[in-house]
Amino acid sequence: MTTSTIISAAFILLGIIFMSASIVLGRKMTKSLPIELQNNWIPLLCLMTVFLLGYIAFLPLLGEHTFFPRQVFVSLILFGGAIFVFLVIIFTRSTIAKIKAGEGQLKENNILLAEEVRVRRAAEEKIRQQSDRMLHDILEIVGEMIANRDLHTFEHATQVAKIAGLIGREMKLSDDDLKIIEFGCLVHDIGKTAIPDDVLLKPGRFDPQDRFIMQYHPLVGAKIFARHLQDDRIADIILNHHERLDGSGYPAGLKGDEIDLFSRIVAVADTYESLIARRPYKQPMSRDTALAIVDKEAKAGQLDQDIVDLLKKIAPEITEDIAPPPQVTAGFMKDIEVFRRKTYFREPLTDFYNYRYLYFLDDAKLLRNNTMPYDLFFIDIPTFGEFQQKIGHVVADQILDELGQRLLKTTSEWGNDSEQESGSVMLFRKGNDYLLYGEFADEKNTAAFMKQMMGDLAAVKKEWDLTTTLYRQNFPAGFSMDKALASLFAAPTKPPQQVAEGE
Repeated sequence: MTTSTIISAAFILLGIIFMSASIVLGRKMTKSLPIELQNNWIPLLCLMTVFLLGYIAFLPLLGEHTFFPRQVFVSLILFGGAIFVFLVIIFTRSTIAKIKAGEGQLKENNILLAEEVRVRRAAEEKIRQQSDRMLHDILEIVGEMIANRDLHTFEHATQVAKIAGLIGREMKLSDDDLKIIEFGCLVHDIGKTAIPDDVLLKPGRFDPQDRFIMQYHPLVGAKIFARHLQDDRIADIILNHHERLDGSGYPAGLKGDEIDLFSRIVAVADTYESLIARRPYKQPMSRDTALAIVDKEAKAGQLDQDIVDLLKKIAPEITEDIAPPPQVTAGFMKDIEVFRRKTYFREPLTDFYNYRYLYFLDDAKLLRNNTMPYDLFFIDIPTFGEFQQKIGHVVADQILDELGQRLLKTTSEWGNDSEQESGSVMLFRKGNDYLLYGEFADEKNTAAFMKQMMGDLAAVKKEWDLTTTLYRQNFPAGFSMDKALASLFAAPTKPPQQVAEGE
């Protein structure tokens, strides 16, 4: 065997090995190809198999004595190789064309997908906006319900929302955060709808029991919203706006970082608004006084000092920019509100109204003190404590009520007497003393009214030896009721002027 024959046999054997390996790998690849490529790949595998058989059959031809011409066999193999290359090119072009078609389809699908995503996002944004509008409408409905229950609570919530919003903008909060703060403030006192009127509308200071009942309102409000809103931030504002950083707040006594940022903001705004607001039972504080109190609470560790500092920065804007809330109640609600206040300014177990009811009547413009002069009378009983010790608390209280009934009869008769040409004549209770408001046509009518009252006081003095002192002050039309009452209440601490003692 010649050297050339050995070399040829070696190349043929290597060809058999590589072709066998190609067929094995090709079969494995076939399973992972798309069905379109499998149809092109299988014929190539078959052709490679033919080549393998050709290589194997060519080995015997390398011998010296063969019956089949080697030149013909080699020519067939070369011809088959040409066909193989041709088919590879054809199949490759077909595959490339399909890939390009697939890329075009993919690009088109991507465009369609992008458009679908855009449409879906637009739809989601529309739904979100509708949801926000619906939530805002619901909160406005809730606000109107609160206003019909207690207008002062609604006014307070509206003002707190505006103050907290100013603080939030100063803190560079996002629009979404500002919206949540506004929504939370508008309903932060919604739980007060469950508080009895005897507590909610109480004209005086709360006793421990009143305060205990009032402290339920964050729990009630949070329970209402927690089950129906996916965003817990509103419920957190409702629940935590009375919590304090030092743990002295309610309802859970949370401390420090346990209180979320929004609740801290609302706590500051809520406290400040309560101080500067005017109510029938309290006078508004000046801005500087209210800020000093809020700052003191921050330094004591109750309120967030950083938020209080921002409040002090934007405080001048509050007076100028924050307008009174719109009137959301129906016209007839004014009459209902007056009756409700009248009912709950009435002191328990008596027919007398707390003197703070006069503030409410003045605020509601139900008096004529802005268009005509008016009188205030104060019946002081300086020795009532001694009188109680002398005859007993129960009897003394009964006598005090009897005096009130006499005065009430006089004021009722006088107010219903058209011949007197007077306006309102009303009786109020202030602790153990009595306060009267009168609108009289002239001094003659005033003197006649005082004479009747002196008769009532004299009767009680004669029957029970109860000493009283009557103070009277006259004020011009338009004189502030606040200043008038302050002047009248200061009278017992000064030498009596225009004083008459019951005899």
